[in-house]
Amino acid sequence: MSSERGPRRETDQDIRLEEIMRPAVTITPDASEREALKVLLENNVPGVPVVDEEGLLVGFVTDGHLLASALPEYLKVMADVSFVSEAGDQWVDYFSGSAEKPVSEVMSTEVSQVELGTSEVVVAHKMVHDGVSSVVVTQEGKVVGIVNRLDLFAAVIGAKPG
Repeated sequence: MSSERGPRRETDQDIRLEEIMRPAVTITPDASEREALKVLLENNVPGVPVVDEEGLLVGFVTDGHLLASALPEYLKVMADVSFVSEAGDQWVDYFSGSAEKPVSEVMSTEVSQVELGTSEVVVAHKMVHDGVSSVVVTQEGKVVGIVNRLDLFAAVIGAKPG
């Protein structure tokens, strides 16, 4: 049995959250779902923080929120939708109509967030505990960045993008 450990970080310095977080693109609660989708697509992210006019975090909206919002309520509870006609035009019209709703109607107001300067261990615990793939980083309630699981894990084990 080998006592070798896996690769170690090249340095024993602490990981600074500021070094691994990404700048966060934000939207306001009155932005339409269509506008939110555009931000998600342009930035290749699955979710975006929602901030008020002072830049304070008030929610988070994801691609899952947008898709769920587009489905009729009765379809959300059905285990089998084989009875639904798959004729495209009717559904395209229905989905398109939902795209004008403000994100405040579909966003989550419970957001996984940490204060700038939080340790990587606390951030990792928060991600696992909350079951999320990213955590919003705030400073005095204002969004300053976002950190995702892959970037955090890569920093912890010392992996460099190849």
